[in-house]
Amino acid sequence: MYTAVLAYVIAFMGLVMIGGGVWGLFYLRSGPRMRALRYYAMAIGMICVGFGLAGVAQALRLLLVLVERT
Repeated sequence: MYTAVLAYVIAFMGLVMIGGGVWGLFYLRSGPRMRALRYYAMAIGMICVGFGLAGVAQALRLLLVLVERT
């Protein structure tokens, strides 16, 4: 029970990270002046971490299914 809740919390936080990274990219592109490449790298890094968290949550959910069936 607690592990399933943990999987959903991790998945939600992954979506929050992806959304924050996308918002950061739109914010960087909306400005009139040029920004350093490291700011774009941080936004892209946030998106990558979000996908990583979503993968961990999916793996945890699949592990729960395997444990329940055995």
